[in-house]
Amino acid sequence: MANTPEVQPFVNSLGMKLIPVPGTKVLFSIWDTRRKDYAVYSAYAAAYISSMHPGWKAPGFTQTDDDPVVNVSWEDAKAFCQWLSKKEGITYRLPTDHEWSVAVGIGSQEDPLASPASKSKKIEGVYPWGTQWPPPKGAGNYSGEEMRPALAAGQFSKIKDGIAGYNDGFVNTSPVGSFAANQFGLYDMGGNVWQWCMDWLDEGQKVRVLRGGSWYSDTPA
Repeated sequence: MANTPEVQPFVNSLGMKLIPVPGTKVLFSIWDTRRKDYAVYSAYAAAYISSMHPGWKAPGFTQTDDDPVVNVSWEDAKAFCQWLSKKEGITYRLPTDHEWSVAVGIGSQEDPLASPASKSKKIEGVYPWGTQWPPPKGAGNYSGEEMRPALAAGQFSKIKDGIAGYNDGFVNTSPVGSFAANQFGLYDMGGNVWQWCMDWLDEGQKVRVLRGGSWYSDTPA
């Protein structure tokens, strides 16, 4: 996302489209950072950022250049935003926890001043696609029936079962924009990959906020 005086959607030099979201003062990228976006940064940064996590290049499953980048730490995500800010001449940053809530459509249901930890799991039965469980067809990339062959083969031992009755067609990540956008025009606000926020989750400042779920998610929580 970006802090910018622009009031109209725009596309930056990496091909990332940013749009305003009602209820916030920022613009959001319509989709997660793609592998091809992050690769430009990685090639530039590799020479001087020794702590950069290399796992994004080989996550253990096949991805396209249009799949969202994975295995990126909060520090790496912040560094990417700082690099992009310098490159583009406007400020890019991770969203705050409340900005993310507004962008997913639940901002009005929470106290914007409350801590992320105090808000966690407090809104029950509400999901990025609505209130139905299991998710309706095409809701997003989650762990569903498509996982059963991989589960049977023991490839994902941490998942006991996929979401019964749901099949999104993607065993792992999916290219951004594979599913319908939400009411604000943003893709994958639930599923596909978790999304980092600026905030600390805990008062001890040991854990950052992750929102949205992933292709690996198979429970309502």
